[in-house]
Amino acid sequence: MTQAFGSGLPLSNIPIINLLREFQLWDKWIRSEQRQFASGHEPIRTPLLIWGGMPEDLLTLILQRTILGLESYVSAAVWMKLGELGRLTPELNRVARNPFEIRPRQKGTASCYYNALPALIDPKYALKERNAILWRQVEEFYKAVRNKILHGYQIGSTNPEVLYPCFDMFWEIYAWVNEWHPRVTQQGKRMVFKFGFGRSK
Repeated sequence: MTQAFGSGLPLSNIPIINLLREFQLWDKWIRSEQRQFASGHEPIRTPLLIWGGMPEDLLTLILQRTILGLESYVSAAVWMKLGELGRLTPELNRVARNPFEIRPRQKGTASCYYNALPALIDPKYALKERNAILWRQVEEFYKAVRNKILHGYQIGSTNPEVLYPCFDMFWEIYAWVNEWHPRVTQQGKRMVFKFGFGRSK
């Protein structure tokens, strides 16, 4: 019997601010909780969950979820910006939600999300046009890490410091999105996410 997954499993969009907030929480936590990993004691307590498994599995989960959250954030930001500009046609609505359908088809997931998607708003917003150095880092990260970590590989370390370079790059990507879809304010090297009317946390 054919399973009707589309109708049997309710799905809804993750609010864009939740993606930002979760990234912020993970970034702060991995930079301050080395002692939990060093102790070898279980469970590991995080701001979002209590983990009873292996530490390297937790680091893998954090990285996987952060990558998927970032991709979802970029897609949502493009969709929202097109709506704000009054340009969200049925066709753009469709491809903004699935950048792999943008024609001409981009080579690679990274190019679909960070070049083709923002180029729907304006070609100069593509990451390779806006910040060529960051784009080269993202492209290398997708080849060396992202595509593997989402397809059968895991982090082979119990030290959260291995995630620092990745998270530093993610901050830069969020800052790039913020240039054409401002939702946060800049404070030093970190962004302060704004909730509601002028409040920040």
